[in-house]
Parts: sequence; structure tokens; C-alpha cells
Amino acid sequence: MINLAVIFGARSAEHEVSIISAVQALDWIDKKKYKPYLIYLDHDNNPLLCKWPRKKDLSTFIEKTIKNDNKIEFVKGGIKAGKLLRRIIKIDVALLIMHGAFGEDGKIQGLLDFYDIPYTGCGVSGSVLGMDKVLSKELFAEIDLPACPFVWFWDNEFEENKKKTIKTIEKKLKYPIFVKPANCGSSVGITKVKNRNELEKAIKKASKFDHKILLEQGIEQSVDINCAVMGGYELKTSVCEQPIIEDEFLSFQEKYLKGGKTKGMAGLSRIVPAPIPDNISKKIQEAAKIAFREIGAFGMARIDFLYQPKTKKFYINEINTIPGSLAFYLWQASGVEPKKMLDEMVSIALERKKENASVSFSFRSKILEKTKL
Repeated sequence: MINLAVIFGARSAEHEVSIISAVQALDWIDKKKYKPYLIYLDHDNNPLLCKWPRKKDLSTFIEKTIKNDNKIEFVKGGIKAGKLLRRIIKIDVALLIMHGAFGEDGKIQGLLDFYDIPYTGCGVSGSVLGMDKVLSKELFAEIDLPACPFVWFWDNEFEENKKKTIKTIEKKLKYPIFVKPANCGSSVGITKVKNRNELEKAIKKASKFDHKILLEQGIEQSVDINCAVMGGYELKTSVCEQPIIEDEFLSFQEKYLKGGKTKGMAGLSRIVPAPIPDNISKKIQEAAKIAFREIGAFGMARIDFLYQPKTKKFYINEINTIPGSLAFYLWQASGVEPKKMLDEMVSIALERKKENASVSFSFRSKILEKTKL
């Protein structure tokens, strides 16, 4: 029996999306294989042990969890629980379902590494690179993956010299331009601007979610194409999908609130497999593998692209190291059912634990004996 900690929530703009993804994942846990422990991080990142939700009323579930105030502490190899935090629970693997800040940016990964708790998904460096859209785009450019033209700056630089910054933007990019916070997901804070008048307002909006601002040139007459990758050193890809978009881009509203109810990313209208030529699909899958490997990703991630049917060109957009709904719909369409997907993610996490055990993290010398102060 594997003690599986399902960790979700946290101080993130994608807090609620994380809760939806986590509750979806509970249905995939085989209780003959796993003993699950649900750990919810509230808006202040306080870790709380949850009871298994009996009803899918997520607001009530979270309210009860906060009211119960069953705090825990992370310790080496597990957690301390109970009113006096005296009960030690060993954690064999943590299933990370934390989208955005503190979940995809390397922070929770660093904490778990510190306490020697294996976890699913990317490590610290892969998470940092995947979360920061500027760093990932610079890396993609270095390895010649086709990407949209872009510029970036800090919000204070823009405030100090707006005219110069706008001149630089318009010199390098053509409208329409997408303005984004560099470290945020689920399309939060993103605006498509068509002229200079809209630009400053969009930058101000993005700066509410990050001080680092990314601007990308829009690729006209393009469609979104997504592909998931899974593995450690041996990688496999899912089929490609084409999300059906009614807005000008795949917004938060389009992803999660279309129709008034949400099932997370699983509720988005999509065509699977994507209606694109087989040779293009294979090229995108191969590019997804390259991006996954070069960024130092691990476990499972979804890589998003833009494709122009007229020119047959595609552009890598971003990598999501903990995708909404864990992209189970892509794997399901590829013949991997959600329970099997979860098994593979756990297996890959345990594989990494074995590999890390063979690496020495300490070095003993006689420097202290020979040092006199």
C-alpha cells in the first residue's frame, strides 16, 4: 500500500482551478493500491488535512476543511498531524495538483525535496523554467523551436519610461499583441490588444499578477493545438487536441466557466484528435518531446502550440508542468485511462527517488580540522 498525499490549493490565482482538478483526481485513486491523504493549502499556504469529500459541493468541502483546522507540518519523509502534531504519517509519494504560483514555480518542489518526500511532476529547475514564460521562450529560441516574436520588461521599467518602452514594443512586434504576466497560468491577466490605446491598460492589468511582463506577437489565422508528454528519460506523447474557442483567445472564462458550470479543463470543447495533417501532428509531438526534455521537465506536462492551417507552420507557445485536470482527457484519447495515468505518474516519481538515492549530496573533508579562527 502506497501512502499518497494529494496536495492542492495554495496562494495562487489558480487556487480554485486546483481544487477542481484535485477532486477530479480523487476518482482515479485505486484504494487497493493507495492510502490517500488530502492536503489542502489555503490562501495563506497553511497546510490542512482534509476529509474525503462526500459530495461534489466544492465550496462546502473547502469551508468544512478550513473550519476543522486540522493543521499539519511537513517533516522528513512525511507529515505531522493531530491536534498536538504528534502523529507521524509517512508519505511515499505526493501527487501535486497545484496550478500556478507556489505549485508550478518550484516552491513546493523545493520544500518536498528538503524533507525527502517524492512527488509527481517536474523538479525545481524544470518547474521554474516552465512557469516563467520569458525564460522558457528564451530557451526554446536557443534550441531553434519555432516561437512567436516577443519582448519582455519589468513593470517598473515601463512606468519609468512609457514612451521609450512602447516605441521598442512597436519596433519589434506588430499588432495584434498578447500582453501576459510572465508567471501565471489559466490565461489569468492576459489581454489581446489591437492598437497603442489598448496597450497601456493591458500592461497595467498584467502587472497585477506579476512584475515581469511578456508581450507576444499574435499569429493571425491560427488555432490552438495541445499535446501532453509523459515520462522520465523515456518519453511518450499523447494525441494532439484542438480546443474550440469562441473568444479571441483561450481565456479563463472560455476554459472554465463556459455554460455556467465547470469541470476544469475537461469541460472545454475540443476536437480530439486535432483535425490537422498527420505529418504536422507528428512534428508537434516531436517538438513537444524536445521542449519537455530541454526544459528539464519530468513526469507529465502539457505543451501548447499555435498552428496556421494556411501556411502549415506551427509555433510553440508554453509548457504547463501541472496542467488543468492533469490533461487526463488527452491521455484517455490516447488509450491511457485516468487510473493508469495516475499509476504511471506515481511510478515515475518513485523511479526518480531511486535515481536520487544513487547521487551523493554531501562531501566530507578535513577542512574544519585544519581551520583555525
